[in-house]
Amino acid sequence: MSGFSAKANELLVEIYRNVQILEQNELKKQRLNISINEMHMIELIAKGKTGMTVSEIAQQLKVTKPSVTNKLVQKGYCEKQRLPGDGRAVQVMLTPEGKKVEAFHRRCHRRIIAEICEDLSEEEREELLRTMTRINSYFQTKL
Repeated sequence: MSGFSAKANELLVEIYRNVQILEQNELKKQRLNISINEMHMIELIAKGKTGMTVSEIAQQLKVTKPSVTNKLVQKGYCEKQRLPGDGRAVQVMLTPEGKKVEAFHRRCHRRIIAEICEDLSEEEREELLRTMTRINSYFQTKL
């Protein structure tokens, strides 16, 4: 591996690990009984505005349907309802407590991005977004 490749690999792995640790620490500070994976599931459900079906969640997160949301329902962050007209489909919505947790997570992300970008010029911010978009596009083609 060339010097550039080795450094790029090292940074990518380190950034991934650091983001996970930072998010987990924020959840612990708030004494939330929730894992990072559960937090990301809440985040995804919130993007659905009126909820998402179990199948949609499983497909987007690449998990099996039985594992989708069961713990979150038990913990009071989500609720499930059968979709009218389709007895097989189950809609998952955030409870008020789930919405609070999602809002907290969103604020954490905004704060992190603000702190990362506070010393960047507009040109550096645009280049960062272009580069991150290219990296993300690469990963999306591999999923």
